[in-house]
Amino acid sequence: MLLDFRAGIKNMADNTTAEGRTSRVGALITGHGQSYYYEEASRGNVFSLVLGAWTTAIAAGNLNGAAAAASTQFALWNPFGSGKNLALLKFGVNVVSGTFPAGALYHSYSATAPTIATSVLTPICCNNIGMAAASVARALASAAGAALTGSSILAFIRMADLYFTASAAANAQGQKAVEYIDGDIVIPPGTCWVPTWTAAGTTMLGGYSVTWEEIPV
Repeated sequence: MLLDFRAGIKNMADNTTAEGRTSRVGALITGHGQSYYYEEASRGNVFSLVLGAWTTAIAAGNLNGAAAAASTQFALWNPFGSGKNLALLKFGVNVVSGTFPAGALYHSYSATAPTIATSVLTPICCNNIGMAAASVARALASAAGAALTGSSILAFIRMADLYFTASAAANAQGQKAVEYIDGDIVIPPGTCWVPTWTAAGTTMLGGYSVTWEEIPV
């Protein structure tokens, strides 16, 4: 069979057949046809959660090795029976004031999903294209912190690609604040993800953001 190729961008409906595509000089197009996350975001499968600022020191439940059901300010979990995996795409930290704890920031998990109702809208009701497409995820985003009832003792997944020195926030301008995870951390049904620090720092205030894709199991 002779393969056909055509230059130019196409606007196609799902389930249609198309030729291969080339550039105007005949080079075969093999790269992304649009920005990296566009396909899944445009189909309503990408969601974000934000805590603009926590109002007390870093909660005990956001420290490494936090005890089961500890008070936590930010967490994302996947309920049993959701039928989807949550693939983390991006994670951000916004430091407002205070002094950083020395050491790294980690991605940690609970081997059991919390049993509390989500502290944000139930379910998370808007995806990253602005449609009212419900997420299967549940989350805790509490400025003062709330008990993560039903969670187990936290264990490490890995270190985050974010590092802060033990210095005042005013001296930390320009430090990297967003990590591109790109799906190498997956939250399967019945488990929970929590960002954790080595220590609480000194009157440190800040905020969190996480973005994920929901993928059928």
